[in-house]
Amino acid sequence: MRASRVFVIAGREARSIVASPSGAIIIGTFWAVAGLILMSLLFQYRDGVLRLAQTSGMQTGPRGLHINDWVIRLLVQNMGTVLVLFVPLLTMRGFAEERRTGNLELLMSQPVRGAELLLGKFLGAQLSLLACLAVLIPHAVVLAVVSTPDWVWAATAVFGLLLVGLLFGAVGTLLSVLSRSQIEAGVLSLGALLLLAMGPGSLASGRGLAAAIGRYLSILGRFEDFARGVMDLGHVAFFLGATLVILALALRSLDLVRWQG
Repeated sequence: MRASRVFVIAGREARSIVASPSGAIIIGTFWAVAGLILMSLLFQYRDGVLRLAQTSGMQTGPRGLHINDWVIRLLVQNMGTVLVLFVPLLTMRGFAEERRTGNLELLMSQPVRGAELLLGKFLGAQLSLLACLAVLIPHAVVLAVVSTPDWVWAATAVFGLLLVGLLFGAVGTLLSVLSRSQIEAGVLSLGALLLLAMGPGSLASGRGLAAAIGRYLSILGRFEDFARGVMDLGHVAFFLGATLVILALALRSLDLVRWQG
């Protein structure tokens, strides 16, 4: 496998998403939603500080009302939920559109390996996701102006968000390989991500083996630790391992699609 081919495919895929009218709408909408979330959280934080200042005579947020917990944690958690809705929009085109137009057979006949094509498409979608998450840069500037955030906490939270994006992107890529249209891929990806995000968590609240399995597989539960500024290598290994397993399934599925014509 040649890395240069992967990067070329990734660049083309990212440009095809970001430079398209639909891609611009997706990214613009993501930025708008993220901005509204930040604005809402900042207003809530301000109101909380004012209430405590009135009752305790304190002029600044006391310990326990820090912007890390009131804004950064909730901002990243909410953006993790938003990814469930937006990642399918970024990955649905990858292979489904190629299958619909008949270009997949042409691509597979070129001197490009299936793994190179798969990784290129996957990384291209991840680059377009980074264009969405770039909204965190102006967010960081705003937070630096209004308060003194713990940047290690913030970096840990963003790292967790990137890991979630990798896993969700792998799921979207797999289902795009298995689909024959963008709509089908998008709907299947959305359903799968909703199930992955909420299913294990619903089991984790109980007891016994099912609850233990639910806690282990709980994506949002693991992500919440990152949002709290906790770097757990076990969580990192889980997200990376799950991403690799799903990409391996996607590669196997791509091979089957290729042989079936």
